[in-house]
Amino acid sequence: MAFIASLISIANPLVVVLFLVLLGYVLKLKTSKTSYDSTKVPGPFAWPVFGNLLSLGKKPHEYLTYLRSVYGDVYKIKMGSRDTIVLNGLQTIKTAMIKQAEDFAGRPNFYSFNYIAKGKSMGFSDYGPRWKLHRKIAQNSLAMFTNKRNSPIEEAIIAEAEVLANNFLNTDGSPMNPHNEIYLSVGNIICALCFGKRYKRDDPDFMQLIKNNDEFMAFAGAGNPVDIMPWMRHFTKRSFNKFVSILDAMDEFTMKKRREHLDTFDPMHLRDVTDALIKTTEDISEEEKQSVGLTDEHILITVQEMIGAGFDTIASTLQWAVLFIATHPEHQDKAYEEIQSVIGSERYPEFEDIASLPFTEACIIEVMRHSCIFPFALPHSSTRDTNLNGYEIPAKSLVFVNLWSVNYDPTIFPDPGKYDPYRFLSDNGKSVNRSAAELFLPFGAGRRKCPGEQLAKMELFIFFTTLLQRCRFDVIPGKEPVVDSKYGLTLKPKDFEVSVSRR
Repeated sequence: MAFIASLISIANPLVVVLFLVLLGYVLKLKTSKTSYDSTKVPGPFAWPVFGNLLSLGKKPHEYLTYLRSVYGDVYKIKMGSRDTIVLNGLQTIKTAMIKQAEDFAGRPNFYSFNYIAKGKSMGFSDYGPRWKLHRKIAQNSLAMFTNKRNSPIEEAIIAEAEVLANNFLNTDGSPMNPHNEIYLSVGNIICALCFGKRYKRDDPDFMQLIKNNDEFMAFAGAGNPVDIMPWMRHFTKRSFNKFVSILDAMDEFTMKKRREHLDTFDPMHLRDVTDALIKTTEDISEEEKQSVGLTDEHILITVQEMIGAGFDTIASTLQWAVLFIATHPEHQDKAYEEIQSVIGSERYPEFEDIASLPFTEACIIEVMRHSCIFPFALPHSSTRDTNLNGYEIPAKSLVFVNLWSVNYDPTIFPDPGKYDPYRFLSDNGKSVNRSAAELFLPFGAGRRKCPGEQLAKMELFIFFTTLLQRCRFDVIPGKEPVVDSKYGLTLKPKDFEVSVSRR
C-alpha cells in the first residue's frame, strides 16, 4: 500500500485522471443497474485500474478501519485490479482465522513471493501438505532453543540487554535516538539463535546482515506494484531487479553460514537453529519429503525467514517501548519500583521473573497493543469457496486481516489512543488480566500464527525490564517527541530523541 506514490510517479497525471473519470463513469452506470444481493460482500466504489489504492493515503490501516464503520466487519475493496476482502473486528477475525482456519490459511500468488527465499519460503508459500510439514519442522527447530528454562538463547538475551543498557548509559545524558543501538542488539539475538554466536558491532558479516535487512525492509515497505497489477512489470523492471539483487545478497549470506555449519556439524551437539535444521534434513526420510514436494533447500533456507521475521518486529516494538516510558514517567517509575522490589539491582532479570512483575508485563502488553506494528499481518488467501458472516467469499480471494481494527476498537479498549497499562491489570493490580490480554492478537491467530511468539515475549521482557532496571529515560525539554507512526512493512515510531541517565 505504500507504493501509491510510486504508481503515480510513473504515469502522466492528466492521462490518469481523464482515463479514470471516463471509465469510472461507465463502470458506475453499469453497477447502478446491478440488483442487490445480501450475500455479496459490500464495499466502496472502486476506480478502474487502480481500484481503491488512491484512497488509502499515508495510513491505510486507519482508512480501512474507517471503512469498517461504513460497511461492517467484512467488506471488499480493489487493490489495483484484484478484489480484496478486508476482515475487521476481534470476533470476525477469530472466526476466520481459528474456527474457519483452513478456509483462510492460504497465501496469494504474488509475483514477488516467488523470489523470496528462491521461492522456497515457508511464510510466503500457499497452504497445503508441503507447508504443513515445513511449518512443523520450523516450529520444532525453534522450540529446541526457546522453550526451555535457562536456554542458551535466554543467556544471550540477558547478555545483550546488558550491552544495550551500557551503550545507552555511555551517552551521558546527551540527546540520543535509540534506533541504531536497539537494532544492533536485536540483530545479535537473531545471530545467536540462528548461527550460535554474538558479533562485534563492526564485524563484516554482521554489518552485511544489517545491510541486507535494511535494504529489504526499505524495499518491501515501499511495496511491489506488480503484485496487484502484473502489467506494471513492464514499467518497474529496474526497481524490481533491485529487489531481486537484495534477495540474492540475503541468499548468499545464508548459504555462506550454512556451508560453515556443514563443515563443523555434530549431530550430538546442536549449537543453533541452523544445526537443528541440518539435522532435520537427515532425520526425515526422503520418501516423506518427496511425498509433499519438500526439499532440503526448503528446510535449510528457513533460517533466512527467521532472520527476517524476528528482526524488525522486535526492534520496532522496543523503540515504541522506549518512547512510551519516556513520555509516561509515572508508568516508568512504577515499573522501576516493582522491578526493584522483586529483583533488586544485584542481578539481571530472567524470563521467569515475568510472573512476579505484573505491572511491568502490562506495560509491555500495552506497548504491543498501542503500537500495532503489523497492522495487516501478511496477506492471506481463501483456500476454497466459503462463507463468513453471511457473505460469500470465492476461493483464491486476496484477504487482508485488519488487526488495527481490533487494537483500536473503542468498544474493547476505551480511549484506544491512550497508553494505559492498567487495561491489562486485574482489579487489585496484583496480576495480569489474561482475559483482557486475549482481546487483541499481536502474534496473529490460527494456522499462520507467528511460530516465534515465545522467543518474542522473552526478548521483549528481558530487554525492557533490564533497561528499566538500569536506566531512566526522559524526554528532551523543548523537544518532546510526537507519538506517531510512519507506515512501512511495520509501523515504526517517527524519529525521536531521549536522554538516558543511570538509576
